[in-house]
Amino acid sequence: MTERKPLRLGIIGLGQAASQIITEIKAAKNCPWVLAAAADPRQHSLDKFKAEFGGEVFTDAAELCKKANVDAVYIATPPWMHLEHTTAAAENGKHVICEKPMALSLSDCDAMVAVAKKHGVNLLAGHTHSFDAPIRTIQKLVMKGEVGKVHAINSWNFNEFNHRSRLTAELKATHGPLFNQGPHQIDVVRQIAGGMVKSVRATTFIDGVTDTEGGYVAYLEFENGTAATVVYDGRALFDTSELFWWLGESGQKRDPNLASKRRRNFLEIAKLSSNEREERLASEKEDGRYGAATGSGAKHDQPVSELKQPFFGLIVVSCENATIRQSPDGLYLYTKDGREEMLVERDMRGRLAELNELYESITLNREPYHSGAWGTATLEVCFGILESAKTHKDVQMHRQVASW
Repeated sequence: MTERKPLRLGIIGLGQAASQIITEIKAAKNCPWVLAAAADPRQHSLDKFKAEFGGEVFTDAAELCKKANVDAVYIATPPWMHLEHTTAAAENGKHVICEKPMALSLSDCDAMVAVAKKHGVNLLAGHTHSFDAPIRTIQKLVMKGEVGKVHAINSWNFNEFNHRSRLTAELKATHGPLFNQGPHQIDVVRQIAGGMVKSVRATTFIDGVTDTEGGYVAYLEFENGTAATVVYDGRALFDTSELFWWLGESGQKRDPNLASKRRRNFLEIAKLSSNEREERLASEKEDGRYGAATGSGAKHDQPVSELKQPFFGLIVVSCENATIRQSPDGLYLYTKDGREEMLVERDMRGRLAELNELYESITLNREPYHSGAWGTATLEVCFGILESAKTHKDVQMHRQVASW
């Protein structure tokens, strides 16, 4: 592999997502990025970053964008701050990766796309699971016509999302999993099916423990005739990992009792007074942030070399000549000749794959495939789910972008 000249990266928001980014970059070989700056209001996290990487640190995101010697920023702040921070970065000539959800309104998404275009910087929507090697391989099979036309896609994910350590206001702002996990799920389905969702019909349901949306069921119709169902249930009652070898989102071994443990923990938290509950949730959330007193934040008990392919729930793709689902190491293809396994090379995954995509878009002077417009189209479907759940009607899409 030709050695690539590294670019300099700043991270805005040293929370849980940043902890994962930093862990992945440290473990990576030939990563084309150098961690050069960080912004966060928590001084102990800045102290940790400076000690570990010698980078510039700021308590204010706008100051980082103005003063730091970086080529791009990774925005990992709460979604209601994404427009402000994207604007600050673009106005100072910094390229941007923005964590999901891209924003909490389509008007904010439009403004982010516009400001990036105005200042000539690349904006990449950070939807990590559409970068997973098995998903990209399915897309390639479809694009090459090797499996025929895609008739239908079914994507189911049941886990304990609503009972993870998250402040109540944050959970309600994203309508439970809809705007937090939905972008992953919708992105994957759109990428395989061609991107152009025509209409959405959906319903949501409430998690009685957290008193917010616990999940959704949606039917997507694509312009090319493909149909898709996307189902998400984050209430910690059933775990779809039971159906695929107890493998987690990153391909790691997943505790079969994790969902029930988190549900029991959350039921105990729910008994506390409002103030005590939020303090407890804030304390648990802090444990996962970069620079936390209990460690650096993200914790992985499996070496990267031992990880299987990443799974984001159960995905079954029904094509004209084959039906496809994931295996631990690649894909199962079910054809007239029976089942065969296609091994898929372990490639850059998650946020490293996002960073690689941004790097190539900058150095090759092209727009990223997962551009701001693509991210807006994905979020439009999430808003369509919310609207359809309220109106009990089909919702037409108007901002879709093709995936090939």
